[in-house]
Amino acid sequence: MKQTLFISGILFTIIFTLFAYWQLNDPDPILWVPVYGSVVYVSAQAIRGKVNRELISVLFVLSLMAGIQLWSEMTAWEGFMTDGLAMKTMNQELAREAVGLWICSAALALFYSVDKLK
Repeated sequence: MKQTLFISGILFTIIFTLFAYWQLNDPDPILWVPVYGSVVYVSAQAIRGKVNRELISVLFVLSLMAGIQLWSEMTAWEGFMTDGLAMKTMNQELAREAVGLWICSAALALFYSVDKLK
């Protein structure tokens, strides 16, 4: 299990560092960089074998619920992309943000589960 935690930690540290970096061009990086940065922190701690289940639980609930909230704000499903990655509509932006939060939730759930099994 320690090896799974270590490998997952490396993988998600890289992924969420990239997510946070890509948010620097977003109109609201002050919101999204800390969101992804918090998962980078949890992932980096997992590499060291240190998992704080209380922190993970709080972040999991927050990211899951925020994703549901953003998803419910969409007025219609328009997909994630039309002609590339540029945001064409608000619905696309809301869908991308919701799914980004759910990816955070999935990573956090993985860390919690793997730590609980060891």
